Amino acid sequence: MNKRGIIAMTLGALMILGSFSLMAYNGWEERRASSFANEILPDLFEVIEEKKADSKQEEAKARPTAIVGGNELIGIITIPDIDLELPVLSTWSYPLLKIAPCRYSGENIDDPLVLAGHNYVKHFGKLNKLLPDDEVFFTDVEGKLTTYRVVKTEILQKTQVEDMLSENWDLSLFTCDYSGRVRLTVRCLVAD
Repeated sequence: MNKRGIIAMTLGALMILGSFSLMAYNGWEERRASSFANEILPDLFEVIEEKKADSKQEEAKARPTAIVGGNELIGIITIPDIDLELPVLSTWSYPLLKIAPCRYSGENIDDPLVLAGHNYVKHFGKLNKLLPDDEVFFTDVEGKLTTYRVVKTEILQKTQVEDMLSENWDLSLFTCDYSGRVRLTVRCLVAD
């Protein structure tokens, strides 16, 4: 075998090893995110029950939050059709997206709620499976349950921030595709 052949085989082996390493790292991050949700949900349900008992008749203008496990949360997103139930963090950042869906927009109760999630299979990776009329439930930290119905799914470019924040929808859920170039966005309205 000549020198070029050995170099090509070595580079090929390194590329395969690099691919396996990247897959292992992504798997580790997804398991870590899933573990976070499993650990935090029981405590968050407990906080919701406590806040529900303590909540006042008049709703505050700002969306309520609660600190659970050292994280500030706004509630729980539940989507039965894709077997999803996750805590929702009150603010978003790229590091936070790695552990749970985050509020991207919707500081006040009257504002449309926009949630960003990672495309992990156990996070928002199955949003593409949702169909019109599928139900999405959001329970805030005071125990108020809001039922939404999926209206449509759309693909937005990552530069279409104004479209993401459209006031035409009561709830928008989004995640990037695996290339990171576009955002899969599910648009919902409050169910009648």
